[in-house]
Amino acid sequence: MDYYEEIAAQAKALMDAGDFDAAFALLDVELKMPYIPKQQEEVLVAYYNRCRMERNAQKPIRRASLDQLEDLLNGSLDEQFQAVELLRGANVRMHMEVLRDALCREKLHYLVRAYLVEILISQQLHEEITMVHEGLEVTFIPAFVEAPMESDGALMVIEQLKEWLENEDPSFLAMCVEAFIKEAYLQLPFNIEETEAFEIALAIVAYVYRAYDDHAGFEAFCETHRILSKGSYALLLDKHEI
Repeated sequence: MDYYEEIAAQAKALMDAGDFDAAFALLDVELKMPYIPKQQEEVLVAYYNRCRMERNAQKPIRRASLDQLEDLLNGSLDEQFQAVELLRGANVRMHMEVLRDALCREKLHYLVRAYLVEILISQQLHEEITMVHEGLEVTFIPAFVEAPMESDGALMVIEQLKEWLENEDPSFLAMCVEAFIKEAYLQLPFNIEETEAFEIALAIVAYVYRAYDDHAGFEAFCETHRILSKGSYALLLDKHEI
């Protein structure tokens, strides 16, 4: 039995025992890993969705609507993500007061904050927005911020990762690209700078090797590509352990 089969078996045993909270917590941790083989991922996601439904069935029924946007953004993580989904199909200009308040709250989940900024960018808002980003207050105009994966710096990171890994290890490349996309979202409203592209690409490779506790693999990678410095770029991924 491999690692993911063992995780699936543990989750199923917890579910069979009726402990959906424990099974959900176990699966939530595993599904945040940068890469899971497709077949095993499908099983874990199916179990995760069942746990989520069972847990929600035990809670009072609450139909989310835009009228509840402020409460949702101040609620649990699940409720905050409900707010994000509602806003994806709404005109954010009609809800700016609530959004401004939410973005200035340090306790707003970092992924929720990133997705809200992405929505503002996608709707080309020309108003100044002030928000808390990594403990600092920043002001920006969403219409002047590029989408996370469209900036020149982000494209340079992807090209660097491809140069290193596309022929050597396409599966590892896919893991690195997925991890980088998360990093790019976490950096919003800032875009990836071209001058930092190489260091970020190297940091992403190191991050994925660490996720598998393969320090020797990273050392071998640096030797293969004649990279003398192991880099010192601090990823937000490391800070938030996504």
